Amino acid sequence: MKKLEQKELDTLKESMRQYNECKLQLGETVLQQQSLMSKVEVIKRESKSYEDLLIKKYGQDTVINIETGEVKPSKKE
Repeated sequence: MKKLEQKELDTLKESMRQYNECKLQLGETVLQQQSLMSKVEVIKRESKSYEDLLIKKYGQDTVINIETGEVKPSKKE
C-alpha cells in the first residue's frame, strides 16, 4: 500500500484545517448578519412608531431639523 510523504500529508492537513476554519468563520458571519437584520427590523418598527407619534403631535407636513430639534411647517405650501 502506498502512503503520502509526511510533507504531503502535512500540507493536505493544513489545507483542510484552513478550509474548515474559513467555513466556521463564514457561518459565524451569517449568524451575525441574521442577528443584525433582526435588530434593524426592531429599530425600524420603533422608529416608525415614534415617527407616527411625532406626526400626530406636530402634524403630517412638518420638517424637523435633526440637529437642533426645530420643527417647521413644510415648504410645500
